[in-house]
Amino acid sequence: MKVAISILVENSTPVPDYQGEYGFAALVKVDGKSFLFDTGSKDALLKNALLAGVDLAQITDLVISHGHFDHTGAVLPFLQTGNHKRIYAHSNIFIPRYAVAGEIKREIGAKFNQLELMANGAELIATDEFTELHPAVFVTGEIPRNTDYEDVGGSFWVDDNDKLMPDNIIDDMSMIINHPEGLIIISGCAHAGIINTIEYARMKTGQAKVLAFMGGTHLIRASEERLAKTVAALRGYNVQKIIVCHCTGFNATVRLYNELGSRVIKGETGMNFQF
Repeated sequence: MKVAISILVENSTPVPDYQGEYGFAALVKVDGKSFLFDTGSKDALLKNALLAGVDLAQITDLVISHGHFDHTGAVLPFLQTGNHKRIYAHSNIFIPRYAVAGEIKREIGAKFNQLELMANGAELIATDEFTELHPAVFVTGEIPRNTDYEDVGGSFWVDDNDKLMPDNIIDDMSMIINHPEGLIIISGCAHAGIINTIEYARMKTGQAKVLAFMGGTHLIRASEERLAKTVAALRGYNVQKIIVCHCTGFNATVRLYNELGSRVIKGETGMNFQF
């Protein structure tokens, strides 16, 4: 099995001419089959794909990790590149969502609805459950929250009859590739928790080895207890590559690198990985 993953959108980039943008998107190729995982928040996807020689019109499968703007912002422009597109997402991605800090309430949900997707020729496939997209390629659907130290990673809220309620972000899901050398797990933000995500992937696939974890981890506001237990769990899994992106944060990235060494890589726009 040959797997190639290119980061097309991430907060920062070390590559001249590429554009950093708050959010995440990756092109995932498995034995020649291509998937787009998330889209970033604005227009960097289209610009960076052009620089990378990626023809978005030829990609027909989009996986949406969860319904936040920084992962869905370029969905409509992606659909408008042409060809029939299939979107794999949780049925909860359209609900109004907010981040709250003190008295400031900021809307952070997806800026489109299901009718707009259909109007742009997309087929929406609900993946609330663990789903196989292609041989050895899966999305998790809803991820059980079993650890006692992981949470959604911030102050996230939803409207419930005109009253704000905590958002458990149940639509958070990851992509899993069951590679012969171990699982490759791709996450948007890991609001379900990086360890919950890994453990669920291992349980559903029956594959104990974890070759790589890539994407957002939402450890940016993690407590000392959460960081310590996360490091211990990752060490126990013996993950070969931990490519942290987007919402991991500087302090958590440094902590992971200091504890786990060169297997930890700060993922950025323009980077490519092969397995």
